[in-house]
Amino acid sequence: MTALTSGCTSSSGGSSTPFDQKFIVIGGDFATSGADTTAGVPTENGALLAIEQEAKKGLPGGYTLRAQMLDDTVNGVHNDGQGVRNVQALIQDPHVLAIVGPQNSSVARAEIPVANAAKIALVSPTTTSVGLTDDASGAAALRPTNPKYRTFFRTVLRDDLQGSADAAYAFAVLHARRAYVIDDNESYGLGIADVFASAFARLGGAVLERSHLTAQQQDFVPLLTRVAGKHPDLVYFGGVVASGAGELRRQMVQLGITATFMGGDGIREDGFVLAAGKTADGIYCSGGSPNLNAMPEAARFLKDYSARFPGQLLGTYSANSYAAAEVVVEAIRKLMLSNGGAPPTREQVVDEIARSTTPDTPLGPIAFTPEGDVTTPVVSFWTVKAGKFVFITQQRKALH
Repeated sequence: MTALTSGCTSSSGGSSTPFDQKFIVIGGDFATSGADTTAGVPTENGALLAIEQEAKKGLPGGYTLRAQMLDDTVNGVHNDGQGVRNVQALIQDPHVLAIVGPQNSSVARAEIPVANAAKIALVSPTTTSVGLTDDASGAAALRPTNPKYRTFFRTVLRDDLQGSADAAYAFAVLHARRAYVIDDNESYGLGIADVFASAFARLGGAVLERSHLTAQQQDFVPLLTRVAGKHPDLVYFGGVVASGAGELRRQMVQLGITATFMGGDGIREDGFVLAAGKTADGIYCSGGSPNLNAMPEAARFLKDYSARFPGQLLGTYSANSYAAAEVVVEAIRKLMLSNGGAPPTREQVVDEIARSTTPDTPLGPIAFTPEGDVTTPVVSFWTVKAGKFVFITQQRKALH
């Protein structure tokens, strides 16, 4: 658990009225221990940096700003139930007006109904499953209490755009024609693998077979022996590092499978390189966030992040998390300015996020579609050389 203000003071909610103590809390839920550490800590850092900087600016009415960050891992892996307990705990504190997170799509599926019932904003920088926002793909079922009211938003590219972009890149640039598709059987992994397989087939590629990993699986030899027998020129993995992506790649090379290995943003983490070792070299992956070094608007963020977290690696979604926190704080500040310095309700914050544009973030202006998707997401492509992710290209999409 992390609690921060500009003076690093812990938050608590025991006051007789919600705001007789003049502070406002932004909650957070990330996976910051165990196998998810290399992805979760830098993502949480992005949100903390934004909240700290906004706290120094102050809020109208003399209010201070604080962060309350919770870890949703259990036994070293992100956990849906812990995510729900975290959101419930944050909701119990009346000073918490919005939540940044969660980190994983499966956790988001569990948390969204809870946040929807409480009418509190849940702004995720990393969850990409289509079914979190698209009603036809299951999002409607996540709003049983307030079916017509959306409280979930995200600052990241969703799977259908990323998966189809991956397929186009594999077919046109990597010249793949025979793909074996594997996923980790979680919301994110299944979703992006489904989209990749469909899009790859539409382009004229052959999807030789689909396989699903099991939880905590570490022995992939039987699966990879089957893969080898199909003679693919590309193995596509939908999933995250915590699901065993690095070990899957390592065992693939050990068995002599020379097919190109590709995945989505779930493997564009330093934890993948650590797990795969030298076998990480030569893989390809996409990212639902841009190459910040190619974006002038991100220069200040990169400098500030390095100064605040010296020696810590910038995460794939640190900037997306910073932007998510900025969106939340700017909505609260705008409402307080128009209300004589009084804190808004959680529902007012949701409504302000839905209708506003946050102009100055490391990702550029941030606004959302009626479904809660960011309107200008970016997909980037990377490879690994000498144990480092190397940027190839990126493209900005447009949603309405």
